[in-house]
Formats: sequence, C-alpha cells, structure tokens
Amino acid sequence: MPYRAVVFRIVPESFLTLRQIVQHLGSGRTELLDVPAPGPRRGRLLVRATRSLVSLGTERMLVEFGRGNWLSKARQQPEKFRAVLAKIRSEGFLATVAAVRSKLAQPIPLGYCHVGQVLDTGDVLGFSVGDRVVSNSPHAEVVSASPAFAARIPASVSDEHATFTPLAAVALQGLRLVDARPGDSVVVMGLGLIGQLAVRLLRARGVRVLGVDPDEAKRADAAKAGAIIPDGATGLPALLPGGAAGVLITASTSSDEPVNQAARLCRRRGRVVLVGVTGLALNRADFYENEVTFQVSRSYGSADAADPSSARANFDEVLALMASGALDVGPLLTSRHPFPEAPQIYDDLRRPGAYGHLIEYAVPNESLTRTLPGMDWDSRTTGGIGVIGCGNFASRVLVPELRRQGASPSAFVSANGLSAKLLAGTAATATTDVIAVLDDPKVKTVFIATRHDEHGELVRAALRAGKNVWVEKPLALTEADLDATMAVARSSSGLLAVGFNRRHAFLATRLRASLAAYPGRCHFTLEINAGRLPVDHWSLDPKQGGGRIVGEACHFVDLLRFLAGSAIISARALSRDVDGQDGGAFELSFANGDVAWLRYHTDLPSHLPKERIEVAGEGWSAVIDNWKSLRSVHLPVASAWPAWFGGPARGKGHAEALAAFLAHSSPVSLDEIEEVSRWSIRMQAMVRS
Repeated sequence: MPYRAVVFRIVPESFLTLRQIVQHLGSGRTELLDVPAPGPRRGRLLVRATRSLVSLGTERMLVEFGRGNWLSKARQQPEKFRAVLAKIRSEGFLATVAAVRSKLAQPIPLGYCHVGQVLDTGDVLGFSVGDRVVSNSPHAEVVSASPAFAARIPASVSDEHATFTPLAAVALQGLRLVDARPGDSVVVMGLGLIGQLAVRLLRARGVRVLGVDPDEAKRADAAKAGAIIPDGATGLPALLPGGAAGVLITASTSSDEPVNQAARLCRRRGRVVLVGVTGLALNRADFYENEVTFQVSRSYGSADAADPSSARANFDEVLALMASGALDVGPLLTSRHPFPEAPQIYDDLRRPGAYGHLIEYAVPNESLTRTLPGMDWDSRTTGGIGVIGCGNFASRVLVPELRRQGASPSAFVSANGLSAKLLAGTAATATTDVIAVLDDPKVKTVFIATRHDEHGELVRAALRAGKNVWVEKPLALTEADLDATMAVARSSSGLLAVGFNRRHAFLATRLRASLAAYPGRCHFTLEINAGRLPVDHWSLDPKQGGGRIVGEACHFVDLLRFLAGSAIISARALSRDVDGQDGGAFELSFANGDVAWLRYHTDLPSHLPKERIEVAGEGWSAVIDNWKSLRSVHLPVASAWPAWFGGPARGKGHAEALAAFLAHSSPVSLDEIEEVSRWSIRMQAMVRS
C-alpha cells in the first residue's frame, strides 16, 4: 500500500492557524502557540474543540515545577533527581547536564480534559463525524485524539459538564480499587476537585462519605454534596466505630502521615488507595494490625478496551451518571475564559474557592492550515533537508547534530504539529503533512525518526520520490516489509542509510582497525543495561514498536557485524525474559568463525554502565567501557583513555555517521543493512532454544 493511503491530506489549506497552550518547564512560562493543525490519521479521531477544563492539580503542579529553580525542581521530584544522579554515575556529568537542560528546554502541552466535535473518525469504529466527544487531549483548537481515551457524550450532557469526565474518571478508578458497597463508610482525604468528584461518585453509589481537608470552604462544599465532615481530627475516629471500608487519598503533600493515618482508620482488611501525591514511608504497624492493603491508582484507567476498568469504560460510566442526574458537576464550575485569554488562568491557580476553570473555544468552520512556512524556506532552493518525526531522539540528538554540521533542516513534520513547530522555530517550515514534504522538489534529503511501524512505508515513499533517506532503526519490523523496502532501495536513485551509529564511534573504529590487523578467531561479549520501560510504552507494542530486540538491540547486532567484519550465519536465543520487558541473551556466529554473545538486560540498576563490549582472541583482549575508554592487553594501538570529565570519548558515532551520509556516501552497504535488519527481525521472534 503506498504511503499516501496511510497519511491523508484531505483537509484543504488555508491561512487560519491552530493555537495550543504550552508550558515551558525551564521557566514556567505559559504560552499560546501557533502550530500546524493535525490532519486525519487512521486510528485517531480528529476533533475540533468547543470546551476544555484546566486541572488545578496536575496542571498547577507542572506550572509550579517550571517556575521553581533547580533546587526546587529536585525537591518536587526526588525520584527524577535520583535518576539524574544515577545517569551522572553511568554517563558522566557533562552529558547528564546537557540531557537535563535539553529536557527542560522542551515545552510541553497542557491539559487533558477536552471536549469537541469529530471532524474525521480515522476509520475508528463506534464514532461518526459530528459526534460530540470528550478525550484526554490537550488545550488546543483541533486535536488528534486517541479513541482509547475518548467517549461519545450523551445528548443530555452539556459540553461544559462533559469536560469534567477525565477528572471524574480519575476519581472513579480509585473508587473501583476501594471497592466499597452501599452502606459502607469511605473517607476521602483531600477535597480539591478530584476529591469533590469522588464525594459525589460515592454518594451516587449509596456509600457513606467522610470528607477531610484543612480548607474550611472545601469542607463546606463537600458537605453540600452529602459528605459528613468530622469535628476536628479527634472527631474522625468517633464517626467510624467499625472502621472505614477504605480511604481514598486525593491530597497533595510531602508528608507520610496521610497514608499512615488512613491505615489506622480502616477496618479489618480495609483498603487505602492513593490518587494524589503524598509521602510513602509506610508505618508497618499501622497496616499490620488490620491487614490493610495499599494501592496506587492508575489515573483514569488503562488503554485496553477489554479491561472492565479501562479509561473508556470509566469515561462512559461517568457520562452515564451525568446523564441520569446522579452526578452533578455544575457547582464545581468556577469560571469561564475565552481561549485567547486562557494563559492568564495559570497566573493564579491557587485562588481560594476555585475548582474548575473552563476554556471556551470559537474555532471557525474553515480548515486550519497544516503547514506553517518558515521565513527562509524560499531561500533554500536546493539541497533542502526534511525531518519526519520530531520526538525525543530527533529533538535531542539528530537535529542538534545536523545543525552543528551546518545542515540545518528546512522542514519538520510531526503528527500533532506541536513538536514540529518547536523544532522549526520561525526559520524552518513546520507541518503535519508528510506528502507536502515528499512532493516538494526543494527537499532533497529526508530523515525519518517516527515510531517504528511507520518506517517501512515512509522509506519507500521517500525513495520513490527520489530523496536521499536516513531512517532511524529499525528499517522494518517484518521480513515482508524488509523485502519490499530493499526492492525499492535497490531500484532508487536515492541513498538509503539506517541510524546504526555505533559502528562509526571513534572507539569502535579504533578497535576494528586493531582487530583487522590481528588475524584469528574472536570472541565477543556485549553486556547492555537497557533499563526498564513503562509497561504501556509503545516500544513494547508488537505492532507499533515491534519489541526491544528489533527496535533497540539491532544497534548491537550491527556493531558486532562491523567488528567481526564477516557475515552473520546463525543466531539463537539462549534466554528470553518473561517480565514483559523483552530482554534476552543471544549467541551469534559469523562466517569467519567469530562468535558473539549479546546479553540485553532490562533489570539491572541504572547506575551501572549501559554498554560494555568485550573481545578476546588468542593471547589478547580489549574492552570498551560505556564508550568512555578502550582498554586492551597485547592488542597494539587499541587503547584509548576516557575523555575529560567523564564524557564519552568522541560520542557514540552519531556525528561521524551523519557526516558520511551528508557527504552523499552511504555509511553501510545495502547488503549489510539488509543482513543486520533481517537477523534482528528473526532474533525478535526467537524463544529460548
């Protein structure tokens, strides 16, 4: 199927630009930014906004985090600070500082309570053009919404009230874990917006609710909704003679006391569920006495539609309660603001008595433009560079290195538009329209850094358009996809390169030169500390990411192919992890007799080195230690000591690989690209032999 059938361009261009609210994590500044409008995409809902709601909890936390200094940021997110320290130990101080600064320099979209009208269904079943839907999308005039986190709004529910759905679903997910029955008593600690919604949801289920909060006005509002308010701290136990069935904590505090107090309030085998943010130093005695359980609720639910407590199921239940009149969110609506004035809301998110700040949109019926031309686009008449996919790797590694080499891209493409605009700035073009870039004769070279399942189609489309193509690994997720791509590559006038950068690293090329001068059989051992991913990370999705062997470990299959200087003739899995993280150990054999063992770990501590490459032959050995040094014994001219201050010795090869490609030289032959890609695909499918 040609790529045009996958990436649509059916929305006509106009001069109306899309606006979106973003938060600068480094400074705390909130901005209304012009960005390219998203276009229709298969599997996504294209939605024009009518209303959205500011979440005082999550969004206030992000704003206050951004406005704090570095010390304040570390105090607010100690787990992230610990991760930074581990990265310093593993990768060096300067590399870590650069990574942190890059992260903080990247603005993020705000909001996750969005209501609007469907413009295009993306072939998603259960939705029609014109439907009113609520989703977890950000504050923007047009969004591309995930159907897993979207629901149709009943006719009797207003857009204003429907904006509360994602927040009410957060409360509902916590209440599912509490599992209280009609007549049970449940304590809600923290009576902010989610706490107020929890009170109303519990009362709708016939549960007796006790509300706790230091704010007198919030206690009064909860009482109006049917909560019992204790008379001081000593009055709470007196209202629970048999103990509470559960305690839902929606408060935000660094103290450990709420969790431990909650345990003391519970009856035998009661449940404490955390929805907010508190200290987590649990007192064993408090939980031991009544065998109390503790759980942390997962936001508004999972993306799995088969899960009875999925986000979609929670959204639908909340909307049904609103439609029946059992859940009234009207009293929680504090203020209304036209979208152009929305950034002003973030100037005072701690205003007393505030719950829900509503943003009202007036998006015209005319199509919004999908392309924002850069100021110097017309001056780039030849040799223009386009980047398709503007995620973390593109923004933190690929594009900065291209700019350092004087090859600043002239066009950026992303599905949501925001990430393309952030990279493009005002000089380059930002667009959500892939075809606009592939069809433009001024674009001679394309870099592809999208999610893995799109690589094959994009590469073939770009090569057919006569472009030189650099694609980040992997080239393909299946052998059929690989066959199709290689057929196009061999008949195309354009160059094809895959981002196998490690073979170009200074230490790798130095080691390869020494090995080439020392004939004889080599034994390689690669120990890779890849770390754990969130269980719902797209890389672990077989369809979207393909898995971590084909999607990540392929780097080291290619490195071994380069160091051995010989074709891979066999591979087998020695072990495969069963913890859902897709690690494993493999043995590879080469035509020249070399043997390699690749161990891809996902369960090691983060402070340990990420990559260690060992090679040994008769009477000699060499080790590359996390790309900081190359140490050898009886292998002439190989050793290279660490660079200054713990940084990697001349990097992991990104600069050298890109330089070769930009000089119109394919860094790796097509035959070798195909060989490494095919074995990586096969290794992904292997189980323990």
